Amino acid sequence: MNILITGGTGFIGTHLIKALSNQYKIHILVPQNLDFTVPEYVSVFEFSENIRELHQYINENQIEGIIHLATLYVAQHQAEQIKDIILSNVYLGTAILESIKNTQVKWFINTGTYWQNFKSDNKVYCPANLYAASKQAFIDMAAFYTETSSLRFVTLKLSDTFGKGDTRRKLLTIFKEAADTKEPLLMSKGEQYLDILYIEDIISGFTHLINLLEQDKELLNEYVLVAQQRYNLKEIAGIFEKVSGKKLQIVWGGRPYREREIMCPWQKGTPLPGWKAKLSLEDGIKKFLTP
Repeated sequence: MNILITGGTGFIGTHLIKALSNQYKIHILVPQNLDFTVPEYVSVFEFSENIRELHQYINENQIEGIIHLATLYVAQHQAEQIKDIILSNVYLGTAILESIKNTQVKWFINTGTYWQNFKSDNKVYCPANLYAASKQAFIDMAAFYTETSSLRFVTLKLSDTFGKGDTRRKLLTIFKEAADTKEPLLMSKGEQYLDILYIEDIISGFTHLINLLEQDKELLNEYVLVAQQRYNLKEIAGIFEKVSGKKLQIVWGGRPYREREIMCPWQKGTPLPGWKAKLSLEDGIKKFLTP
């Protein structure tokens, strides 16, 4: 079976390719002139915004499944970033959906975010920022394609992620850097709760969803991946210190909460059926810190 992955050069994408390559033929879609390295067994399509060319590639390579990871994350946008946010988070996915009309593609896994649900105790969409709004806008665009075809479209919403080799400025990466440098780290008051998963659990969530789709299971349009336990920021810092044996020089309250800070992750999402996180936060941090 041939699967096309967007965002295959990113942190989650590179891990997902490794996990799927033994069972599937992997193709990745990348923008033109991107400087990247992929394994020899991965086929690459450089998207020039020519939808007809993409349609031809999908047909010729008999693509049957698509995993859409590519995104532009901006926590607090500037006016000059709006165009890139729309192009990355709305246009790209819509162009792919247009390109797969009248092809062998059976299913499309979209990656969503808890940030689409700022109000944690409400099922109704409420974006925390423009990034989240753009992620929802793509889902709304996708409704046209699912209404007019037999395509199975499922969004898997993620919260915070971390893992070894992560170059993103994510929480655990920042903690590790601060522990090594012993420099003061300005943080908020630390009362916000996070639903944070190690990369192995994220990948197992995607592979489990693929299996459900391949088994033609009856599915909803949207699921969430939930950690074994949610902790607030101060508790996560304490667990990191316990596992690492290093004291973090955190100045709690040294910076304000950002605008529309999510104090509690979304509680009304439907967990992916048949899947559970295997790693506790403590075990994930141990893996993260192991050389």
